[in-house]
Amino acid sequence: MLRRTTRTPGRVRVAGTPAGPLTALRVEGDGEVDVHLLLGEESRTAGEILTAGIGVLTGRHPAVDGDALAEGDAGPGVTVSSERSHEPGDLLAVTVPRFTVASSHDLTALPEVFGLAAVTDTGRGHFPGIGDEPLAVGQARQDAVATFSATGFEAAAVTAFGMVTAAAVTRPAHRVRRVEVDLTRPFGFLAADRVSGLVLAAGWVAEPEAWNP
Repeated sequence: MLRRTTRTPGRVRVAGTPAGPLTALRVEGDGEVDVHLLLGEESRTAGEILTAGIGVLTGRHPAVDGDALAEGDAGPGVTVSSERSHEPGDLLAVTVPRFTVASSHDLTALPEVFGLAAVTDTGRGHFPGIGDEPLAVGQARQDAVATFSATGFEAAAVTAFGMVTAAAVTRPAHRVRRVEVDLTRPFGFLAADRVSGLVLAAGWVAEPEAWNP
């Protein structure tokens, strides 16, 4: 289990979507790629959650940033409270399991979806510029793997660290808001280009790793 505490509550948003309320947590990465972790209502399917998440990324669904959420249960997996702190600034505390998901797809099983219907007909050639022999697509597969750990999401760097409370002789001077995000049940993820919003990878973590608090 990965735990991280920062002073960036604005990186989590709660949106109203056709699939119900959705929590979207943005984890910044290197190379202008961010990972968005998505948690919805337990009754919603993976397809509903991922579709709603893309809508949040593209601005189709209204969302409230973490620093503006009301106290209490503010969204799926999100709890907002207040506490005393020695330093100013609201807190974002995240709990998320490590995961690795892999899949293999036969792209010719759905040729229309992947734009292959026109080039799989072996009755004639489709790529005259490649060679003298008539060519057609006979096989097309895609293997994908995504890993989220303490060191990163594929090429995106994510640093996880824990915080402990130290003894103090004075009462903390600041009252801050603490936004807790708990992603310990099935959730989705999107890896997207920060500038264009193009989704580069999407997946669903159906069985998060078990852990003992």
